[in-house]
Amino acid sequence: MRHPRQIFVAGAVVLTLSIGLALVACGPKSHAEKVAQTRALYSARLNGFVVEEEPLVEEVIGEIEASAEGADVEEVALEEPADFEPVAVSQRVLLDILIQHDTYDNLPGITVEISMADPSGQEKDHWRVWFDTSGIPKATVTQFTHILEDVSYEEGDGFYVEVRQPVPEEEWGEYKEFASGS
Repeated sequence: MRHPRQIFVAGAVVLTLSIGLALVACGPKSHAEKVAQTRALYSARLNGFVVEEEPLVEEVIGEIEASAEGADVEEVALEEPADFEPVAVSQRVLLDILIQHDTYDNLPGITVEISMADPSGQEKDHWRVWFDTSGIPKATVTQFTHILEDVSYEEGDGFYVEVRQPVPEEEWGEYKEFASGS
């Protein structure tokens, strides 16, 4: 028969080990897991976008100058207007993105998913963009402007932003915040 004191000591040891294991199991085990938990407290939303188009005229100007070099001014004036093909344009999109978080443990930055979809919702393009959020206080909405170059935007397309939750562990290497501080 065991002595009550031995039972008490054994019970205290088991309880201490159980609490220790529970704390270890419940808490984040690595830097990346801490980042994943903190990331869950970040959000991003689109505030608006503007599409800018610039004609790609460098080649056209060169062709016009080359064909006009030997031409007499009077001859050029008498020619019928030429049919011009539509001018190719370069598109860029300015996105206003609002980012905020609900934590005192700021991440140095956050990766935001940006998608462009057609009117039916089919994704046409996708970008991952890292924003420096180190100076953003808790619960403060901060606006960032990001420019997407050479976009194939068509009337009716839309843009969507999000802080992806959760990020699968096998993709952590594609997100800058998981690499910082490790």
